[in-house]
Amino acid sequence: MSLTKTVGFVAVTTLAIGGAAFGTEQNNDTLAQIAELKAQIASLKGAENGQWLTEQRASEIRGIVTDVLADAETRSSLQGAAAGSGYNGGFFLSSADGNYSMKINVLEQIRWSFNNSENGTNPSTTTQANGFENKRTRLTFGGNMVDSSWNYKLAYYLAYSNDAEFSGQAAPILADAFVSKDFSNGFTVTVGQFKLPFSAEYNLDAGNLQFTDYSLANTIAGQIIGGGYGQGIQFGYSADQFRVHGAYVNAISEQNQSWNAGSPGTEWALSGRAEFKFAGDWGQFNDAQSWKGEAFGAVAGLGYSSEMIDDAAGTNPSALTLDITVDFGGANVTAAYYWADADTTAGNNPTAYVLAGGVFLADDFELVARYESIDNDTGANDSFGTFSVGGNWYVSKNAAKVSVDLGYGMDAFPTDQLYANWVAANQDGQWVVRGQMSFSF
Repeated sequence: MSLTKTVGFVAVTTLAIGGAAFGTEQNNDTLAQIAELKAQIASLKGAENGQWLTEQRASEIRGIVTDVLADAETRSSLQGAAAGSGYNGGFFLSSADGNYSMKINVLEQIRWSFNNSENGTNPSTTTQANGFENKRTRLTFGGNMVDSSWNYKLAYYLAYSNDAEFSGQAAPILADAFVSKDFSNGFTVTVGQFKLPFSAEYNLDAGNLQFTDYSLANTIAGQIIGGGYGQGIQFGYSADQFRVHGAYVNAISEQNQSWNAGSPGTEWALSGRAEFKFAGDWGQFNDAQSWKGEAFGAVAGLGYSSEMIDDAAGTNPSALTLDITVDFGGANVTAAYYWADADTTAGNNPTAYVLAGGVFLADDFELVARYESIDNDTGANDSFGTFSVGGNWYVSKNAAKVSVDLGYGMDAFPTDQLYANWVAANQDGQWVVRGQMSFSF
């Protein structure tokens, strides 16, 4: 019953009782009833006022909670879009709209090696060398500008030791320095200094290898003659099952060259690579490993490069590679063939092939093996081969790993290949142990 009706009912009842009381000279029983009714009225008023107060407070509390939740949801939804810094595959800075960003990455590789080789005859002289080296220390800046379709990359090697990647140039040295435009239909254009599209192995980042270093075959017949870095323009197209890249540059395996009156050193220089993917996705081939649980994948590639050197002889060196990689999800195998023609009367037309692979015994431990054979075509003792076995402990995949491998040289080595800790030796049986910690973040 509402307060108004209750009060009215009580009032009417009170008047009726009051009238009767005045007519009968108001006895004690009537007065007692009036007192009881007054007490009931006071009780009803207090209870109903209390209910009103309770409902009002509940309504206010509900309103406050709703406002707080709405504010929290708004802040949460804005957090990602407006984030200005953080870590996501690298330390990054970004504008609120995402049109300008910079990601900073570091590659640090520290290696210890031991080499045992023999030189001389009757008796042979054994030479041993060991020690630590700062294999690679690289700082990389990358991101987008203007909008997400414009990308850039600057990679600077602060230090590296005995490396053939940059044609003997000493560190510090600028590696990648380019700007790329993605046209959102599979086509990209890149201008600047970049790795040439040639071999599958060298297209892998040094921090994503299964072994402590690139193979000798890839370096001798691949990087130096057919690949490496170049300065110029590159066109690319990528579809679901195939992709192709072609570059026009000043010269093959040339970087950080300044312009002068005789530029360039070649009449033309071209490098290209085409790949066909039978299974898997392109992203899984960005590293050499096939992680446990990864989908089956297979890709085959063809690379070719050629240049016309601006000299009296019109020297025209060229190189070709064929390779295939198969990922089984916990194991992988890759095979590559290299051919190069230096176009000189002295020969120097190396050929080589590599067979390598790995298998995961646990989620974070992998056994690897590699065999390679090289014919340097330089005269006596120009053919040699190596066999290497090792293991990788992945603390955090390629972000932090420890690698150990043992390499055995089955023939005499005609030249020093110090970047991979091999040395020149006129006897077979050279062997080398390499232990490396690699951090890529």
